[in-house]
Amino acid sequence: MGEKNTVDVIIDGKIVRVSGTESEAYLVSVSNYLNAKITSFKKEFKNYRLLDEDLRSILLQLNICDDLFQEQAKTEKAEQEKEELEKEIYSLKHDLVKSQMKLDGALQELEKAQKRLFETEGNKGEK
Repeated sequence: MGEKNTVDVIIDGKIVRVSGTESEAYLVSVSNYLNAKITSFKKEFKNYRLLDEDLRSILLQLNICDDLFQEQAKTEKAEQEKEELEKEIYSLKHDLVKSQMKLDGALQELEKAQKRLFETEGNKGEK
């Protein structure tokens, strides 16, 4: 287990001591996210401060869960797009190999045709 870090942050105008095994920067980042959510709620809902503390907490939790679900959906979509692109890359590589084989075959045929031509021209010169 990692070393425990502790940092003082401001959340909703109050100094709060936050601890965890994550880096101090991470703890500050998470705390800033939460503080921004609270600030956003205060701006969106004029009577936010008048709401029951439990209700404010539930609204905040629901909003954070919504953010999480939206990010999970974005991640899932990105993973699906990645899989589709990987399939397309595989198909393109297959097509490239097939084309390369055709080209190699055509070059071999050209080489054979050039040899026959030189042989034919060489035989004409001997006569």
